[in-house]
Amino acid sequence: MTTAFPYVRYACPCTETAAPPLLGKRSSQDVEVEQDEGLTFNPHDQRANFSLYPLDQLLFCDECNHTRCPKCWTDEMIYWYCPHCQFDVPSSSVKSDGNRCVRSCYNCPVCSAILQPSAYTRPSSSSTHLRPDGASSSSDSYILHCQYCDWSTLEIDVKFSKPSRITEQLQKAWKARYGAKEDKDEEDKKHHESSASQHDATFANLQKFYKDQLSESGDQPNMYSNSPYSSPANLARIMNLYGGLSYNALKKTREKPQPMREAGGLPEGLVTYTEDGIPGEEEMKDKLKTLGLEGTASEEQRLTTPHNYDTRFQDELWPIATPLRVRRGKRCRTCRQFLARPEHKVGSMRYKIRLLALNYVQRLSISPLQPTAPRQNPSFQLRPETLPEVKVHPHQTQQYVLTVRNPIFETVKVTLATPATTPGKVASKVTILCPSFTVGPAGDMWDEALSASTASDGSRRAAMASLTGSSAEGDRQPEAGKVWERSRNTTSVILEVVPGALKPPPKIVPDPKDNDQKDEDLAEDDDILEIPIYVRAEWEAVPHDAAGHADHKGERESREFAYWCVLGVARIA
Repeated sequence: MTTAFPYVRYACPCTETAAPPLLGKRSSQDVEVEQDEGLTFNPHDQRANFSLYPLDQLLFCDECNHTRCPKCWTDEMIYWYCPHCQFDVPSSSVKSDGNRCVRSCYNCPVCSAILQPSAYTRPSSSSTHLRPDGASSSSDSYILHCQYCDWSTLEIDVKFSKPSRITEQLQKAWKARYGAKEDKDEEDKKHHESSASQHDATFANLQKFYKDQLSESGDQPNMYSNSPYSSPANLARIMNLYGGLSYNALKKTREKPQPMREAGGLPEGLVTYTEDGIPGEEEMKDKLKTLGLEGTASEEQRLTTPHNYDTRFQDELWPIATPLRVRRGKRCRTCRQFLARPEHKVGSMRYKIRLLALNYVQRLSISPLQPTAPRQNPSFQLRPETLPEVKVHPHQTQQYVLTVRNPIFETVKVTLATPATTPGKVASKVTILCPSFTVGPAGDMWDEALSASTASDGSRRAAMASLTGSSAEGDRQPEAGKVWERSRNTTSVILEVVPGALKPPPKIVPDPKDNDQKDEDLAEDDDILEIPIYVRAEWEAVPHDAAGHADHKGERESREFAYWCVLGVARIA
C-alpha cells in the first residue's frame, strides 16, 4: 500500500453480504453475538479492496439514505458538444455525423492541435506567408494551419476558396482526388459479384474431379467391417474359395492402383492466375528510402479518421474532424435518482444536482496525540519529499486523537463502535475512551467568532498557544467518558491502540512442529494496523413534503445514518 499514514477509508454498502443462516436452537445471546461477528467489517478481506473509498470519491443518495460508489451509479448522456466551437449537437444527428463536428473544426493529424484557417499568398519570392483570417482581402485562397507543429493543408496540396464552410470544400477536394478510385472499386466489386456464380461452378467441377480420383485410385470400401473375418487376408481367401471370381477379375484386383493426377484444365476445375505487380509499389519503396521510418504514419494517426485508413506516410494525412465531447449525469442504480446532473449549457461547469458525500456524511480524521516531530508546512517545501514510513511497535500503547466533523446544519449525536480486537491475522486491541458524544451543527465560520463563548479565557489561551507554539494543555491527561476537544462543528475523542505482534512469542519449551511455520503465512498488507469503526449518527430535522418544501409547522422528525469506515494507523514493526 503506497498511501501515506494515517488515512481514513469509507465502506460502500453495495458489497455487504447477509449474515450466515442460524441453524438449530440457540439462546438469544448466542444469536446476537454471531450476528455481530458476521456484520463486523474486515478490512483485510479480499473483497474490502473493492468497497473502501476516500470520502471525496463518493456520492450520496438522499432517497436511499446511503453513500454511492462508482459501482452504485450509472452514467447517462446529457448532451453532446464540440469542444472547439462550443456548439450543442442534438442527439439525433450524432450517429449520422460519425460523432464528429460538421462545422469548420479540425485537428492536426500530426499533433492533434486545433487547425486555424489562414490566408495563403504566394509572392514572387519562394517564401510562403500565412496571415490570420480576415487580415487581408487580397488573398485568393485559404489553408488550415497548425500553430503548434506548423503543419498545413499544403502538405496534401489542398486549398480553400473561403475561410468558412471548410467541411464542404474538404469533401469536394476528397471526392475530386479519390472519387475515381472509389468508382473503380465499386465496379470491381460488381464484377466480383457477377463472377461469384462462375467461381462456384469451377469449384464444384474441381471437387467432383478429385472425388473421382479418390474412388479410382483408393481401395474399395469394406462392406464387411463388422464381421470377425474383416481382415484383408481372410476376406481374400474366402472370396477366392466361394466368390466364383473369374481370372480377369482376380487379375484386376491384384493390379497396382494408379496414382492420383492433378486437374488439367477448366472443365476439371483448374484456373490459373498470374501475379501482377502492385501498382505504385516501387514508388512507395523509393519514398520510404527517402523519408525513412520517421515519415511514415503511425497506427494512431491512421485510425483517427476514415480518410487516413489507407495512408502510409505523414505527408498524405488529411485533417481530422474534431470529435464531440459529452457531459454525463450520474443516476443511482437503486432508485434511479440523479446524483449529479450538470447544467444544459455548453461551457458551464455548474451542476443542477450534485449530491456529494462530503455534505452529508460525518468526516473522520485521526492523528497521533503526541507526534514525534512537527509536520512541516508543504508551502515551504522547495521540492516534494517522500514522507517517512510510520511504524508502531507491538505491545506498546499508542494514543490517537479521533476527530469527527459534522457537515449538516443540525446537532448530531454520534456513536462509535469497534471490535475489542481488530480482525485479521494480527490482532490489536482498540479502546475508544468516549464512544458517544454530540457534534455541533455546521454553519458560517464567523458564527463561532461572534459568539460569546469564544471570549473565554480557555479559548484565548488556546489561540495564544497556537500562535506561539507552546503547549496550552499542560499536563492534561485523557479521561474515560470525556471528549478531548470540541469546536463549532468538530469533536475529538481519544483512541487507545495496543498493536499486536507479527510473530508469536517464543515458547519456553520449543515445539518441533513450529519450525515449519514461518513468516510466509502473512500476506502483503497484513502488517498494517487498520481499525474498523462503525459510526452511527442521529439527529432531528425539519420534515419535507413530497414537493421538497420544508414544513416548519410540523414536528421535527428523527433521522439516523450509519456506515463503516477503516482507520489506517501505521505499519507494525
